[in-house]
Amino acid sequence: MANYTSVPDDDYDVLIEGDQNSNETVLQGDLDNGDIGQCHRYDPQVLSSWLVPQLYTTVSLVGLLDNILVVFILVKYKRLRHVENIYFLNLALSNLCFLLTLPYWARAASHEEIRGHPTCTVFVTLSSVGLHSEALFSALLTLHSYLVFSHVRGLSLAAKRVPCGVIASVLAWLAAILLTVPEFLFHGWQVDSQHPACSLSKPHFLPARGPFWEHFLTLKVNVAALLVPLLVFIVCFVRMRETLRCRERRSDLFKLVFAVMAVFLLMWGPYNVALFLSTFKESFSLHDCRSGYDLDRSIQVTRIIASTHCCVNPLLHVLLDKAFRDRLCCLCGDAPLPPAEGPARAPPQAGGDHCTAL
Repeated sequence: MANYTSVPDDDYDVLIEGDQNSNETVLQGDLDNGDIGQCHRYDPQVLSSWLVPQLYTTVSLVGLLDNILVVFILVKYKRLRHVENIYFLNLALSNLCFLLTLPYWARAASHEEIRGHPTCTVFVTLSSVGLHSEALFSALLTLHSYLVFSHVRGLSLAAKRVPCGVIASVLAWLAAILLTVPEFLFHGWQVDSQHPACSLSKPHFLPARGPFWEHFLTLKVNVAALLVPLLVFIVCFVRMRETLRCRERRSDLFKLVFAVMAVFLLMWGPYNVALFLSTFKESFSLHDCRSGYDLDRSIQVTRIIASTHCCVNPLLHVLLDKAFRDRLCCLCGDAPLPPAEGPARAPPQAGGDHCTAL
């Protein structure tokens, strides 16, 4: 989103002083009183130039390593015999889609020569696919846990079947791709501005004005990546709370799914709210200079924080999934690896090795 500051037309005459690269706008108010103030635009390059390249490079390396490790353990040892493992696998793949774009944004922030419309569009699209698919699979995990733990008649058995999990995963990926089509159409490298950037650009074949599509894209991402997961989270976990009190032995999966969804909402929610307020600031009377500056800064800061989210899910597996943690300890230690999970689970035996099959 472009960084600019607007003021109400009926209160001020906007005068631009100096050259076009200046970051200051002089606001001429009531000339009779001689009141003149300066409105400083927020400059995203101040933060991007020294923080984003190092942070995004580190996050991409760490995230790729731990998410690939999650995929390896799920595929090789758990073998996807349970529906929740299928969703966890797809969630890791969603994180990998998003992580693959971070080196591009790191290079863009460091002012390296990476300009080009096709490249920009590809990485914006891939980033959006990763975000939307992660929101959908987090919602599917939550809904699956609710159906299984609450024993919803007729749906509980269907939710436990692997073919149903595979079909739901395919549909989720298709939905994420369809939701990303607007990003593919509307984003490109803008070379006609003072600071070329990968930003919103309305295609010539669409008749509506630019602000309409900007509002549409903001509403789309807020509904798909915030409101839908939040609604599923509230409804399912409120109704599951009473059931789980009597079933503590099955609460490990509940805790992991709860943490995955809660962390997603906490890290991406502030960015979506800031984007919404910035896009519709006229409706919320946030069009003054100070509000515009704060909103532009909030969008950049919350976006940087949200982009680090892809490293968190594997850590949640380590902290909250004992079976995953035991498997990881076996891979990193000297203990021999047990055979992969079979069709049936043998009961644990006292005194045996703690590296049991997942």
